Amino acid sequence: MLVRVSPQWQITIPTALRARFGQTRQAEVRMENGVLMVRPVIASSPDWVENQFAPQGITKEVLWEAMRVIEGRRRKAGN
Repeated sequence: MLVRVSPQWQITIPTALRARFGQTRQAEVRMENGVLMVRPVIASSPDWVENQFAPQGITKEVLWEAMRVIEGRRRKAGN
């Protein structure tokens, strides 16, 4: 699927992809091996995530470690 890039370098995401992207107001964007990766941000802030998991006894440090492990697995799977 092709997307339009404006003269200001703004990308228009086609409706079919927006529907699959989900209801989000922010996205994480990065370049990975020459590919633009766009991932929806589900949580609005780290504090929001911490407040959601705190009642279960899950600390901010545990969440950061889990995210580090997941990112490492994703990178390893991509190679």
